[in-house]
Amino acid sequence: MRLHKLISGTMLAMALAASTALAETPKNTLVVADTIDDIITLDPGEVSETGGVLTSNQIYQPLVTVAPDDSSKIIGVLAESWTASEDGKTFTFKMRPGLKFASGNPVTAKDAEYSLRRVVEMKSRSAFIITQFGFTPENVKDRIKATDDMTLVIEIGDSYAPSFLYYCLSSYVGGIVDSKLVQEHEVNGDFGNAWLKSENSAGSGPYVLTRWEPKQSIMLTRNPNYTGETGGLERIFLQHIPESAAQRLLLEKGDIDIANRLGPDDFTALEGNADVGFANGVSGTIYYMGLNVRNEHLAKPKVVEALKYLVDYQGIADTISRGTMEVHQTLVPKGFLGAIDYNPYKLDIEKAKALLSDAGVSGEFTLNSVVWNTPPYTDFAQAIQATMAQAGVKLNLEVVDGQQWLERYRSASLDIWFGLWGPDYPDPHSNAKAFAVNKKDAPDGSTGLADRFGWDAGKLSPDAMAAVREKDTDKRRAMYEALQKTHTDTSPFLYMFQQVRKVGIRSSVKGLVLGQTFSDDRYWNVTK
Repeated sequence: MRLHKLISGTMLAMALAASTALAETPKNTLVVADTIDDIITLDPGEVSETGGVLTSNQIYQPLVTVAPDDSSKIIGVLAESWTASEDGKTFTFKMRPGLKFASGNPVTAKDAEYSLRRVVEMKSRSAFIITQFGFTPENVKDRIKATDDMTLVIEIGDSYAPSFLYYCLSSYVGGIVDSKLVQEHEVNGDFGNAWLKSENSAGSGPYVLTRWEPKQSIMLTRNPNYTGETGGLERIFLQHIPESAAQRLLLEKGDIDIANRLGPDDFTALEGNADVGFANGVSGTIYYMGLNVRNEHLAKPKVVEALKYLVDYQGIADTISRGTMEVHQTLVPKGFLGAIDYNPYKLDIEKAKALLSDAGVSGEFTLNSVVWNTPPYTDFAQAIQATMAQAGVKLNLEVVDGQQWLERYRSASLDIWFGLWGPDYPDPHSNAKAFAVNKKDAPDGSTGLADRFGWDAGKLSPDAMAAVREKDTDKRRAMYEALQKTHTDTSPFLYMFQQVRKVGIRSSVKGLVLGQTFSDDRYWNVTK
């Protein structure tokens, strides 16, 4: 890779590599190294990839958000106040006056109405966050209404825990777009989707999209109409640098300000370097393996159980992840309502062999998997491949880039998927809906991971829906606690680790906020 820099007005494009170094990054630009080859779109109505959500959150603002240090606190963003009816089905939001989009157009309830309806009507893969409240393309115009420029009324199809709607609206799919600007670029009824997928944005957040080179880099430029607090940086530049060692070297040299993908060896090597520091945070991200029960072997519960005993969880945590992951074997991450300490599985080759024998499996058999070509996935997969081989389970690992990895996952065309799940909002239902609710029980008929991997969750599916409808917090907590143990023991999901956030930063970088949910890091208050 080569280093090059191009500055033209408000445009900065850079490619960083270890072969050539800058003395330091530009004073007015935050340079971030990350793995962003998974990004397919930056349209907030359909974005869902890790890098895409991270970027989108710097551009678009929701009605409400959560405090980064306390997910129980709901904070107004575009909305200054909100109320719920006694039956919990009608929500009224009052917009914050005087806000503008990057275009200069005022932010109104009409924009919020258009944006939320747009998500439903586009039927994007991210729409489930909104449609689970009973919205459909046919009824959304009646249920999401701007009664005037400053008032938005949302009527949902069922009553839920009081905070549930607010959490969902705080997610990336709740980002409000400039309805006038987007509609000007609509082509053949696409809701401006093609325009928003080609280096354009229409948000009210701190930054605007200036340039996006897929699998290479993203440039964001400060929004001149943003009136919230910022650190004053003119630009944010995200560069695709998948190798952790390359990120470390660039951070040491001062060629980047933030290294998002450092490994344990890198943290050890950076200790004592006065020019480098670390940002720590709590992450809801869980690393797991999804087992496709359509496979003739994985269709047998005892084979699935056997595989859960063929992972050296603590060994991987101690030797590969070393401080960046901790063993976690349930669907609700620590820090969320209902989280429990339940880790019943450990490496036990003989027990796994006995379970395979009980299942009627003799001799070796092969399972195919795809692995993202970036740490920690490759390291985890190789370690697990070695231990599974000891029981006659051969893992055929196909190492691919981020987009291919996601495409294979979404098509369910593989036996095992090594992946991660980051909650879409800080509520246990974000994970319970994904891992335990089948399409038949989802209010909007959407499919989750249970369906994707061919698993009928049985009673767990309606139980998960009952938990999200429970308004008493203590009762709701107990429902999730009970659900998780059964899910861990019977589901085809092999939970392994919860991420411990640790990010390398230059000592000059101040004000970085690490989010708890899916790629909710906040860069706009950073100073250098």
